[in-house]
Amino acid sequence: MLLLCKLQLEKRGKNNMLLTDIAVEHTLVSKKNGVRQTFLLHPFTDTQRDSLGKFEIVRDISQPGLKDVKRSTFVTFQQLAELYAKGALEEFGFSVRMCPGQGTYPAKNPAKKILPTNIRPGSPFDLAVQKVDISKPATRELRTALLRTNVTL
Repeated sequence: MLLLCKLQLEKRGKNNMLLTDIAVEHTLVSKKNGVRQTFLLHPFTDTQRDSLGKFEIVRDISQPGLKDVKRSTFVTFQQLAELYAKGALEEFGFSVRMCPGQGTYPAKNPAKKILPTNIRPGSPFDLAVQKVDISKPATRELRTALLRTNVTL
């Protein structure tokens, strides 16, 4: 598993690793002068202790009578592939936190939805998604990670 992750992740500054198998084009328009900047974004791994080497997924949660909030959790490469294969990212409205492959993003790194067209065919991530047995239940670790986002698999 660890070897597989090293194959498709590219090292980035501050020990972040980019998952370049997934690429999403994003255009940012400056509120000051209207200048448009286009970035090619990739999921990246976190560098903090508990979430070291994991990807952040984000979900909007709305409850009647309460303010809408964003909840996030961190998942491994394999768990991200499993969520994608089972359709859970789309079903529950998850986005994945991303950063540019080159340069720096001028604001907080955005969270973007992953569409099938964003995944490079034949890439290690695409192969990991194809290997997921969707008939098996999610692992306890994944179910625990998703509890924070009010999702049960």
